[in-house]
Formats: sequence, C-alpha cells, structure tokens
Amino acid sequence: MTRVRHYYEVTIPSYTLDEFKTHFRLSRDTFESTCQRLSTVNAYNNQKGPAPNLEKELLMFLWYLGNLESFRSMADRFGTSKGSFHASVTRVSSSLISVMAEVIRWPLSQAELNETCQKFGENCQFQNVVGALDGSHIPIKAPKHQPQAYYNRKKFYSVVLLACCNSKMEFTYVWTGNPGSTHDATVMRMSDLFQKSDEKIPVGYVILGDSAFPLLQWLITPFRNCGNLTEQQRKFNKEHSRSRQVIERSFGLLKCRFRRLLRFESSKIKIIVESILAACVLHNLRISDTDFIEVPDEFEACYDMPPAHDGHQLQGIQTRQQMMNQLI
Repeated sequence: MTRVRHYYEVTIPSYTLDEFKTHFRLSRDTFESTCQRLSTVNAYNNQKGPAPNLEKELLMFLWYLGNLESFRSMADRFGTSKGSFHASVTRVSSSLISVMAEVIRWPLSQAELNETCQKFGENCQFQNVVGALDGSHIPIKAPKHQPQAYYNRKKFYSVVLLACCNSKMEFTYVWTGNPGSTHDATVMRMSDLFQKSDEKIPVGYVILGDSAFPLLQWLITPFRNCGNLTEQQRKFNKEHSRSRQVIERSFGLLKCRFRRLLRFESSKIKIIVESILAACVLHNLRISDTDFIEVPDEFEACYDMPPAHDGHQLQGIQTRQQMMNQLI
C-alpha cells in the first residue's frame, strides 16, 4: 500500500509552533511535558520486545482525538497498519487514565476547598461553591449489544459524560460510560461523587447543577419555573445560570479541541470510554499549562427535566433559601 511518506520524521518537525498546535491540539511545550509524564508509566517500561515510540504514539493519539478521519486514513498518514494504530490508541489512552488521579483532582484539603471557593466567588455572587456539575452526551455508533439502551431522548446513540469543574474550567471529577438513555440524575446517583458525597463535600459547601438533578444539601439547583416565581427567585435563577455556565464552557472546549468526541465510529464501548477519559485528562493538562484555545461560539443547550425528590430535598431547600437570602 502506498503511504504518506515521512510525515512523522520530516513533516511534523518542520511545523511552526502555531501549526503544531493547530494539528495536534496541544502546544509543543504541553506535548513534551505530557511525554515526560507518560514515560514513567508501566505501559512504556514493561513491554516485551522493542519499546514503543512514546512520542510518535502520543502524536498518533492526538491526531485520532482531534480529527474525524478513519483508522485506515490515520494509519496511512503515520506509516503504520490499522492494527498497530488501534494498539497504539489503546496503549496511550490506558497510560493517560493511569495518571488521571494526579490530573483530575477533587479539592479535599481545607486549603484547596477554600481556594476553589474563593476563585468561584470572584466570578459569581454565591459563597462556598466548589464546582459546577452537568452531563453531556457523547455521540457513538449503535453498539452491537443492547443498542436501544444507548438511544437517548435527543434521538441519537450516545454515552453520558458526567463532569464537575472549577472556575478555571478544569475538570475536578469525571464519570462516563452510562448508556445515553440514562437520565442525568440517575447517572449522578450511580457515581461515587454521590456515593461518597459525605467525604468529598463537607457540610456548608455546595455544587451547582441544573434542574435535571435532584435538589440536595450539597447540590443546588434552580427554582422550577412554573410561572409563579418571585422576583427574588428569578434573580437567584439568573445568577445560578450565569455561575453554572462554566461547566457548559468546559464541555464546549473539550469537544472543540478533541473533535472525535463529536462522533465515535467504534462500536466497542471500552475503547470509547477510555478515549473520553483520556481526552478529559489532556483537557486538564492543557489548562494547567495555560495552553489555551479559542472558546467556541455555541455550547450545548440545557434541557430542563423534572427533579427527582427524596429525603434529602428538605435540606437542599433550606440551603438554597439561605443562598438566595445572601444574594439579596
């Protein structure tokens, strides 16, 4: 098969800094620091036979995430076979996931919580906010097993990405893999953010979420608008929406950078989930290195769904009322 000649050996080294960033969605500095971080991972140290070329494999993975080309086309570009390209994608995504705990971190210490709340307070009028929570649908091809479970209310197949971010649009928590037909509130209840909320979110601190989520002591949602809201409640909802936009902007940036998240052609859910998590890790690495990209003009629309009710709601109502009183 005739392949693209010397793309990795000749063409890529000739790119300017801007050209490299345009093609691979990372600056050269962030790319090199990521290579250095992954060089200590077991996948690149405990291999039988010749060690994989980490730099080339990371470039291949970035091209895979940043473009919607077929595996045949991408393998041709980098002078390798489709099987080798698949193996490389799996190896790099697993390596990035292995360092995810270092990159996507929930603020646990009191100092980290205070710093996160202070940064949020500079951009909104609420106090003690440690993050904004939302779910996003990642389009996929219909899987072979139980495809109806992945068909969502927006009329396409997807998996759900649940994420929480801070005021800098860094992800502090991610959870993905649930079928697209699963409601955001159900996904949240299945996540360990909900299961371990007592450990992660001390009393007095809150997360902002839209009306798809239940109102809890630590998860504050807007007032349901049935046409009878008071002026104070409307003011609260407006400030709540403005403060929560940061998570929508984070999803917009993630999908703008890594356009593979706009459409996965693979039918293997494991590969899709690992690719999504790896993209979230790269998103955080890029922000931490102040490696910015233009913010897209359009973000995902918010869909209001009836909140789920349980025994926690009374505490949530009281917390929300206190926040509204402070805002007034």
